Amino acid sequence: MSFGEMMRALAEVLTSGRGIVPIAVIAGATILAPIIDRYVIRRRRIIYRELYNSKIGLSPITLSEPGNGATQADPELVRTAQLLEPLSVVVIRIRNTGSFDIGPADWEHPLQFTFGNRVVWDARVSEARDGLRDVVRNGLEFFTHDQPTPEPGTARLSGVRALLPQRLSDFLRQPDAPPVQTPQWHGVRLGQLSLKRREKFKLVVVLREPDGWQGGSLSKELDVTGRLSGGRIKDERKQRWLSWPVVTVAIGVLLTGALISMLIVAASRASEPGCGTGSLAVHGSSAFVPIIDSIAKEYHGLCSGAEITTQAAGSVSAVRELGQLAPDAKDSLAVLSDGKAAEAGPELVAQPVATLVYTLVVNSSAGVDRLTTEQVRGIFSGRYRDWSQLREGPSLPIRVVGRGQESGTRKTFEQKVLSAAEPGLSSDDCRTPVRDPNAAVVRCERGTTAELLQAVGDTPGAIGYADVPAAKVSSARGGRVTLAQLDGRYPDVTSIDAGYRFWTVEYLYTKGVPENDSLLKQFLDYLRSSTARAELQDAGYTPCVTKQGLMDRYCTRPDA
Repeated sequence: MSFGEMMRALAEVLTSGRGIVPIAVIAGATILAPIIDRYVIRRRRIIYRELYNSKIGLSPITLSEPGNGATQADPELVRTAQLLEPLSVVVIRIRNTGSFDIGPADWEHPLQFTFGNRVVWDARVSEARDGLRDVVRNGLEFFTHDQPTPEPGTARLSGVRALLPQRLSDFLRQPDAPPVQTPQWHGVRLGQLSLKRREKFKLVVVLREPDGWQGGSLSKELDVTGRLSGGRIKDERKQRWLSWPVVTVAIGVLLTGALISMLIVAASRASEPGCGTGSLAVHGSSAFVPIIDSIAKEYHGLCSGAEITTQAAGSVSAVRELGQLAPDAKDSLAVLSDGKAAEAGPELVAQPVATLVYTLVVNSSAGVDRLTTEQVRGIFSGRYRDWSQLREGPSLPIRVVGRGQESGTRKTFEQKVLSAAEPGLSSDDCRTPVRDPNAAVVRCERGTTAELLQAVGDTPGAIGYADVPAAKVSSARGGRVTLAQLDGRYPDVTSIDAGYRFWTVEYLYTKGVPENDSLLKQFLDYLRSSTARAELQDAGYTPCVTKQGLMDRYCTRPDA
């Protein structure tokens, strides 16, 4: 039986009345069993991993390999290599991966590491928070094979390090000098170990081969012992990826997943907007038309009988066009407006679509990435004509690129930032005031958001405004456009509550309420679907309708 046939057979059993209850019980039991084992029965869990266990690796030459140049090396270099050769380092990572904190009382036998016949020279704790580092260091105990109980005064870390100078002196003695007798520790015990959930640290131990070592391969022996009350101590490298908890959970997920998937599919089919047929035009805001055009193409892919066209005609002119539409053609056109349209008559109905955040955009040559509202007003009034008046650096004339009077973006800019009308049109090329040589501001206009961003990027010292998603795309494509902070706040929806003022709500206007069987009604429903919401979010907009079907709080604010 193929996997597809098995799933179909399973679905038939799940949908039958007699099969749902026992399968649900089995699925629940298989999922809960390992969870109960981990979080109730064996809720404490220590995982350790041997990260490094080898020589220090500082020997400048290798003595054990013939023809390696040791015979021609300086005698002092050979001596240094001989001294370093028996030294090794072990690095062990220790983690609390259980569901509870672990304290000293939870240890039936403390965690300890022994290293065969190698002698412990030093140890340190790394990658631990300050408090944990002190707890581990203060609890370190060093012992020998013959003396499992630590010797008072010398088996703590302070005692070990106190003997380091003596060990080093013995280490560096002449070959014919008699060795100095010092304690020979072979293991490290983690006494009084406390670890909170998800805490971890690394234990680093420096070791030397025992006296009488004649060279050759270094020992890598490492033994771990310890017993944790109500828990486990596991070697991370020896954990099997396929264990009984994994198998039982997989079976439970398979059983419940088939039923859940069927319920989800059924629910999604019930909530999906229907497919309309015919033609629909969407005109208006050049800032928002591109994303609506993308959503319309997705809808056409689902509903081949729907033909939806878009046109960036500007918010103001599009609303006027809709108001003049004949009553019998009211469902053939919808228009996009940046903010509430003052031109909209009582017969036009506004549908909030998304929160639209704008930004000031500056040509990168200006060297400016933050402005205040007063500075922006000074630029557009002609009080500031050169960027050197606003920042240190060379002189660079300011050139303003604005939008036409049909633009909803301009309307929002004038209302939210300038609190006044933009200055008059004085330039065509955005560089020289050929239309009005005596104008206080060199200002040109462009018909769409894309054209404005192009002009700002092409004109040294230029400043303009655009919606954030379009500005980010232009900047990412090398358009020499810098997004400027306003009053110290970055242009983003998360800055609105902090006082960012340059934003509005994008509305879709219809003439009256669309007929239920019309393409316009079906497309409006689609705009509220999870698919359309996801596309809006991916493009950088915040949908007005949340996934719970409620209205987003920014779309209901009185200052929107």
